[in-house]
Amino acid sequence: MENDTGIVGVDGTEAEITKLAELSQTDYEVERKDAAKRLGMRTTVLDKEVKKAQQSNALVGQGDAETGLEELEPWPDPVDGATLALEIRGRLLAHVVFSADADADCATFWIIGTYLMETWRLWPRLLITSPTKACGKSTLLEVLDAMVHRGFITSNASPAAIFRSIEGWSPTLLLDEADTWMKQNEELAGILNSGHTRRTARVMRVQEVNGEYRTIAFSTWCPLAIAGIGSQRDTLVSRSIVINLRRKLPDETVERMPLDLHAELLHLRRKLARWAKDNSKKISSMTIEPPTCGNDRMQDNFTPLWRIAHALGGNWPSWIKAAYAAQAKAQENSDDPAGVMLLQDIAEVFAAKKTRHDRIASSELVHELTQLEDRPWAEWRQGKPLTANNIAKLLKPFGVTPKVTKLNGNSVRAYDRNEVEAAAARYVKLKCNSVTIEQNQEVMESSKCNLEQRVTALKPANPLKEKEGYTVTPVGQESQVFHDGDDPYDPDAWR
Repeated sequence: MENDTGIVGVDGTEAEITKLAELSQTDYEVERKDAAKRLGMRTTVLDKEVKKAQQSNALVGQGDAETGLEELEPWPDPVDGATLALEIRGRLLAHVVFSADADADCATFWIIGTYLMETWRLWPRLLITSPTKACGKSTLLEVLDAMVHRGFITSNASPAAIFRSIEGWSPTLLLDEADTWMKQNEELAGILNSGHTRRTARVMRVQEVNGEYRTIAFSTWCPLAIAGIGSQRDTLVSRSIVINLRRKLPDETVERMPLDLHAELLHLRRKLARWAKDNSKKISSMTIEPPTCGNDRMQDNFTPLWRIAHALGGNWPSWIKAAYAAQAKAQENSDDPAGVMLLQDIAEVFAAKKTRHDRIASSELVHELTQLEDRPWAEWRQGKPLTANNIAKLLKPFGVTPKVTKLNGNSVRAYDRNEVEAAAARYVKLKCNSVTIEQNQEVMESSKCNLEQRVTALKPANPLKEKEGYTVTPVGQESQVFHDGDDPYDPDAWR
């Protein structure tokens, strides 16, 4: 009821806020200014009260009519985390053939972590890949959807739909068929990359509201699983825990999916919500981290999973160590971006010279590089070898450029050794990662990740380590190289 001033009285305020809470986001934007005036409060205060009313309206397991997303009531009794995690892992392995059991362990930690998003500074994407079709990627997303917090699957979406759904629904987004629509979308890549850390997880857009243009910030902070055939952008891979799937053999069996797995696993989601509620403060106070592995971003990605494993207890701490060692080994064998690979090879060309050479002509570099049998330079583009122009374009983002100089009495374009080695020291990672042999021995014998010599031993004959000017830090010493995020020539941003 309104008083003489036109302001709704105390008795009518609650009813008005309840009515506003039932409106769609668009309708609420239209009504909010007039409603705030009627209620005699600032729009920011009204926004908070309406949000509280929306949250209080949610019922156990009852989803939003438009999206199907639910508001869970946690399980009434305390939950044993280690046992719950085993149930999650068992459900994953029942329906999907993983390349390694350690991948199922990583997926288990990732599922649990979706219930703790208010705890993390950084949360990795879950990148699900396979070499070809029919390897279970869509099946895995459906299983994840039944266990993660507020899961929402889609097989295509515009960049605007992605950030607006994150802002409006706070879901766990599960994106399928990524190979058909994501890799070439530059705008979408920027949005997905922004959500890796909470502080950077926002985009800004100008939007018209009641004839007035307003700048609005949209959150991009949410758990995100992406499934597709083959590789994705390097910038996405570096922000992800990578899960590899394979097609099952005739003698490998998986269980058929229940008619409604999501409804069947409601009890599990409620237990996850309870465990997360009981353990969030404990986990947020943890400072433990994985050992260095020669890749700062990979170490960052595993840090929240590492803390979940230690909060669970039981065998889970040893299993996360095994999974981390396995991914560090896989990183050794992964393809570097072309520019980084070229930096490494040119530095090795300089280091392999019997006498010190301070400069090498572009033409000589082309000859040396195209002789390398295990590199792509001999058939770089459409079967044709690398050229001097190709070298210059690949090295330019790293601040390495050829200079006109005199060599053997001739005026040529040449590369300076110090410039190449300084750039290589920043960007070229050791092929031996820094998860040491001693650290691998900490992994229990019962670990499901049974790697033969998980870490490549340091090679004392490596010419890059013996030659002056190419500073690769041995294991156990303080690193003097810059981290990727500190440098304006970050190859992630370049690609």
